[in-house]
Amino acid sequence: MTAFVFGCLAGLLTGATLTWLLVAKGRERRMSVALEAAIDRLAGGPPSAPAERGLPGAMGRLNRAVEEALAVLDEAADLQSTLERALDAIPQGVVIADETGGLVFQNEVASAFAGARHADALVQAAVDELVAEAMAGRGGNRVLDLFGPPRRTLAIEAVPLPSMRGIGALAVIEDISERRRLEAVRRDFVANISHELKTPVGALGLLAETLLSEEDPAVRQRLAERIQTEALRVGRTIEDLLELSRIESSELPHRHPVPVHLVLAEAVERIRPAAEQAGIGIHVEEPSHRLAVLGDRRQLVSALYNLLDNAVKYSDRGSTVEVWAGTDGIDVEIAVRDHGIGIPAGDLERVFERFYRVDHARSRQTGGTGLGLAIVRHVVNNHAGSVHVESRLGEGSTFTLRLPTASGPVALDPPRDGADDRAEVG
Repeated sequence: MTAFVFGCLAGLLTGATLTWLLVAKGRERRMSVALEAAIDRLAGGPPSAPAERGLPGAMGRLNRAVEEALAVLDEAADLQSTLERALDAIPQGVVIADETGGLVFQNEVASAFAGARHADALVQAAVDELVAEAMAGRGGNRVLDLFGPPRRTLAIEAVPLPSMRGIGALAVIEDISERRRLEAVRRDFVANISHELKTPVGALGLLAETLLSEEDPAVRQRLAERIQTEALRVGRTIEDLLELSRIESSELPHRHPVPVHLVLAEAVERIRPAAEQAGIGIHVEEPSHRLAVLGDRRQLVSALYNLLDNAVKYSDRGSTVEVWAGTDGIDVEIAVRDHGIGIPAGDLERVFERFYRVDHARSRQTGGTGLGLAIVRHVVNNHAGSVHVESRLGEGSTFTLRLPTASGPVALDPPRDGADDRAEVG
């Protein structure tokens, strides 16, 4: 009896064990199938080879899928970094906000306005307002004039930026100061050149009409001389315009060693007739014949001639215009000094603008076009040089061209009081 009972218990235990093993095996199989299916979805489809079937093969596919996903993430991160560097390199400020108004990105230019004080704080306030409007689906723009210093004009524009999660915003900040300045220059140019040509052309028509009806020989002679004067005025205006256009549009000049004394001599000879007619003396301190600059001789002569022409026009009869040149062994300085009316301090920064005149009444008398100093500025820019002016009202002005010297030995000039001897610099 006892043996029978133990036998039954052993049979039940064995059956239970087998049943548990079968259930566990089925559960493992179901888990394996479910895991394989999940891995197939992650890895992108069913296994392509028998060796990849089953849990070990699926785990191998999962490992490769993870590696590929990490590679994609690395590539995306590299692309994002490249885009951020590209946006940092552009001159415009860029601000991107998400659908909640949170800041997603701003480049370096835009970051300069964040937390700024004084006038720049107005920029950040305008950006915030426009971003809020853009998130509501309304794009907008605004122009801010910041009085500085330095004085700037900024244009801000914001547009909606739809995404799967909602509507964000993109704002762009652009400095349009230079564009505004160029527009003002263009308007002034058109207005001034129209005036410069209209006045003498109108005078020519009136003088010619009067000449036709005039019988007195003396009056006819005076009218003919006035016609000639006005015609020369038109010619000078057109000639200066063509010269300025040629200098602006041409490529950088071929630089050759140009003897400075020849530049001075040619420019002085060109201005001498006008100086003699105005009763102005020209005193030239001839520099060493070994002193030379690198540049285009025609442009250099044009620049110096315009400085001399300006000095003669604004000097009083009987005064003298002085011209000299020197070097420190690195650069050459060519200076023109007059003892005329001088330039107010407030006008010194603008005298090189086209058509800008300090004394409009004097300019009408002398017939200047207002382009001479603009030509000077463009010539020195073409030659990697600079031009400076020093002036006092009633005492005169000194304009100085500073240009790179040519290679080779040059004469190092002493101070203008002549206290030191001249030395040679190799």
